[in-house]
Amino acid sequence: MEVIEVSRQVMDYLDAFKGSKPVLHEQEAMIIRGKSANRLKPEDLMTKLEELFKDLNIKEVQSSSTRASTLTQRVDEKLHKVTEVYDESNGIAGIEKLKQSFEMTGFKADYKIGELPSDIVVYVVLWLDKSGFGPMFVESMAIKLDPEE
Repeated sequence: MEVIEVSRQVMDYLDAFKGSKPVLHEQEAMIIRGKSANRLKPEDLMTKLEELFKDLNIKEVQSSSTRASTLTQRVDEKLHKVTEVYDESNGIAGIEKLKQSFEMTGFKADYKIGELPSDIVVYVVLWLDKSGFGPMFVESMAIKLDPEE
């Protein structure tokens, strides 16, 4: 399976494909942002992510696990190869910091990390206004990992 297929499936599932914009579009790395037509309550974000992973057969990786750290490090290495990323990687701590910054500005945010048997790592972040007013925003990232050496 290709990263573009995975990204499309994620965005379609969350009803966020229409009007979505690729932040990064490479053969082996894709990041897409979009706005979902789905209306969810802030407390339902994680449930929606769990349903998404189950329905798309994405194996969840606990964000606090060693596996998540290892995958994120490999993803960062891949991104440095395929893009002109100059920032220092912050790994899982960087994702948590992003989540906290959303929440400090009045949003509720949740994310999941997973992997597919085809060596594709998937990150999905959902956020919306804590009041439940307004749309749900989606950012998905699908990265084809290089073989481990």
